[in-house]
Amino acid sequence: MDELFSSAYAKRVDKSDIWWRNIFENPTTVQFDHRVLAITTYLSTCFLFLHSRRSTIRTLLPPKTRISLTAAFLMANVQVMLGLATLLYLVPVPVAAAHQAGSVGLLSAMIHVLVSLRRPSTAARLWRNAANQGKKIAP
Repeated sequence: MDELFSSAYAKRVDKSDIWWRNIFENPTTVQFDHRVLAITTYLSTCFLFLHSRRSTIRTLLPPKTRISLTAAFLMANVQVMLGLATLLYLVPVPVAAAHQAGSVGLLSAMIHVLVSLRRPSTAARLWRNAANQGKKIAP
């Protein structure tokens, strides 16, 4: 416990800031937090992907959402591989930078999943219907 929450990182005399200082400044605790969040993110993404493949769920999801979920699952796998490669090769800068960029890619893929699940507003539906009717009338 001394290594994860070292009192050396506390700046106040009463050591009341030991928790948040260790979470953000202690390299051991930061690595632990990173790994816990990585495992949670990966397992959640896997569960979401596998759940979306069930026939009852698959029929309810829009095609764009299924594609987005597959992209998010693939990006999560790429991110795990980059993270492992970063550790195994002792943090080479190009691989570490790719791991950082991969996090942006994974976040973007998950945001796209949310956007693809969003139900369009009434104004958007009316606009789309008007556009479709205009295409039917045009020769």
